[in-house]
Amino acid sequence: MLIPIGTDRRRHGPPWATIILIAANCYVFLVLQDRPGAGNFALVWTRFEWWMPVTYMFTHGGFGHLLGNMIFLWVFGPHAEDALGRGRFILLYFSAGFASAGLHVLSSLVLYPQELAVGLVGASGAIMGVVSLFVLRFHGVRVRFFIWLILPYVFSVRALWVGIAYLGMDLTMALMAIGSEGMGGVAHWAHVGGFLAGGVWAWALRLPEEGTHEIHHAEARKLVAAGAWRSAAKLLEERIAARPGDAELHGEAAVSYEQLQDGREQAIEHWNEHLRLLLLARGYDAAVERFRALVERYRPHDFDPAVLMRIGAAAETRSADDLALPAWMGVAQAHPDSAQAPAAALRAARLLLRRGRNDAARELLEHISRTWPHSEEAMAAAQARRVIEG
Repeated sequence: MLIPIGTDRRRHGPPWATIILIAANCYVFLVLQDRPGAGNFALVWTRFEWWMPVTYMFTHGGFGHLLGNMIFLWVFGPHAEDALGRGRFILLYFSAGFASAGLHVLSSLVLYPQELAVGLVGASGAIMGVVSLFVLRFHGVRVRFFIWLILPYVFSVRALWVGIAYLGMDLTMALMAIGSEGMGGVAHWAHVGGFLAGGVWAWALRLPEEGTHEIHHAEARKLVAAGAWRSAAKLLEERIAARPGDAELHGEAAVSYEQLQDGREQAIEHWNEHLRLLLLARGYDAAVERFRALVERYRPHDFDPAVLMRIGAAAETRSADDLALPAWMGVAQAHPDSAQAPAAALRAARLLLRRGRNDAARELLEHISRTWPHSEEAMAAAQARRVIEG
């Protein structure tokens, strides 16, 4: 038997929901199944009780059955939990378990009536939903397997092929059992039902697109590492077209264009969008630090006035006056016709006053009065001048 032992994807945090489900399965098997009445935990259609669709998926036919299911849940569950979050991961588990039971009963009614009196037990249907979501969301990730042939052997295969193999095997075995006396002790249609439920979750949330993006993004990073800047920029542009709101992609595209002799304008365009998206996501600290690095090789004039205004405000609240002042002056000097220009100049003047640079502040206030004489900022500038002179 092929036993999954891990993947090449790093988890984002402790998989508490997965741990809770494993603990619940172990508790039922080790503590509750030996108690009187535990025979009603299995799902038996001919003597159906309302709780059976829940209890059957925590009941197992033996220690090997439990161990195998828990290995699968531990290998694939944490990654599905990362993709969905704990609450939705629990919902996935139970909905796949219900779908598994439903398809098992339906297939038995149509194909194997004698199976209706046989109890359905095991978490494998619910876990196949987890596996399905994993292979569709992380279809480029490699899964490691252990197999004992003549000697123990470990190999890895892309997750997409894992899903195809599991689904294909269960469908094949289920179809081969048609016309026989039963399903041979393995509820293959239950596995298929769970797998289909996980697929519905994945497609409804458009998770396969996330997996495709990660594959192409990894390819772009390899091109960047190899110094293939133009090819990297082209691939990143394709990713940006699919995910225009990804600040990281814009930053990586800007870095690639910076390495090209004819790429300065594209780099500025992407840095502008990178900063705008960081600010939009309230990543103010990251935006300010990025701007600090950018002003070493670009002029503030190169950036959009709306971006500069917000960068200036974010820098000021973080006492980074050395960044706030050039940001606002960049708006006033390079974008004098923009709606933000008078306000930017006034904020820069007030900052100069706070720093004791009264002469520079007075000159800037006079500039506001001359350049935008009918603005509210001109009135505020005149009042500030009287305070300075008074």
